[in-house]
Amino acid sequence: MTKLSIEQMLYLLYTVAYSNEGTVTQGTVKEHLSKELKKNADGIYNTLYQQNLLESPKRRRISVTEEGRKALVANLQTTDYEFDSSKGQKVLNTLLHCLKLTSLKDYVSSVPIEDMDFDTFVEKFKELYFAERKQQELRGVVAIYSRDIGLKFRDNHPISQSTLDNYFNTLKLTGKVFAVTEKEEEIIQWVE
Repeated sequence: MTKLSIEQMLYLLYTVAYSNEGTVTQGTVKEHLSKELKKNADGIYNTLYQQNLLESPKRRRISVTEEGRKALVANLQTTDYEFDSSKGQKVLNTLLHCLKLTSLKDYVSSVPIEDMDFDTFVEKFKELYFAERKQQELRGVVAIYSRDIGLKFRDNHPISQSTLDNYFNTLKLTGKVFAVTEKEEEIIQWVE
């Protein structure tokens, strides 16, 4: 995921919001930005363009690339930014809140979701677990959080969140994985 600054995220958001038939002029985007952002709008545009998050398919018109849309959605899901202008901030804040809620329920992955059988899951999960454990042992402390390893697994393997949850619970029920909760975080250990 491309980490965006607040300014970059807003520039992409406004570019998408004010696009007609997929493109918009830089001037239109700049016109709708806050006074503080207007001052640096050209610099923000240049940075986003160089990162291939924006493109200019026609002279004087810009659009957000597919990579830019993915970066925007991913950053909207994790931002704490709140709109304070009088131009519909309630609707925008509600949109951001809903995006956050959906991101907690289903982690967005660029890998297409496919079915994975339980045996394949066990093999790949065990491999990921021991690779993570080895890395942590080199740093001196081993604490493998189920949430973190679940996110890493989803990043690397085409599996739905519900299937991952079911398979992980089966690992715990069959005794292959021991789990303990500390400070509201579940830490796991492979038992076999």
